[in-house]
Amino acid sequence: MNDQFKVGDFVRFLNDEGEGYIVSLSGNDSASVEDSSGFAFEHPLKELVKIANSKHEFSQYNQVQPNTREMLDRNIDSHAVKAASKDFKNRYKERAANDFPHNADLFEVDLHIHELLDNYERMTNGEIVTIQMEHFERMLAIAEKKKVKKVIFIHGVGQGVLRAEIRSFIKSYYPQCEFLDGNYQKYGHGATEVRFR
Repeated sequence: MNDQFKVGDFVRFLNDEGEGYIVSLSGNDSASVEDSSGFAFEHPLKELVKIANSKHEFSQYNQVQPNTREMLDRNIDSHAVKAASKDFKNRYKERAANDFPHNADLFEVDLHIHELLDNYERMTNGEIVTIQMEHFERMLAIAEKKKVKKVIFIHGVGQGVLRAEIRSFIKSYYPQCEFLDGNYQKYGHGATEVRFR
């Protein structure tokens, strides 16, 4: 995994708030990242997301969401995704459709990878987001079919990659939906509420 990153790369943390520049790489699949405080801390490479063009990404973050799909696709091993996807589909074959009560007012879907897969340690960030998005898309389609009024997708804070993907997908494919941040007191910044109009 070291060959995906180099000293000087600007990165964000997948499962934590913050960002910084890689100041050194170690042989045990981790990197020392200097954040905005000026201090460098060790982080596992699998929990880092490389940002290719930070100025462009910053300017787009709160306006048009960044094209994270392009960024993630570079780090995806199709065989790993297929294997994880097969495991995921077997696990959720019966469960997904039955989870949603018909005409419910509200339903929660947790997209954290540890809730979706048992074995994900060797997966890259891109592979993880691919599986999370597959589950999101499936559950959103089921929610619409079952006429659920609101769905809370719990994605966590991280670096906003999954959040951006979710919102971009809704804008593109579900114009009949609106989305907003989930209840802050309950979810912090880690959830998106989707409402069917």
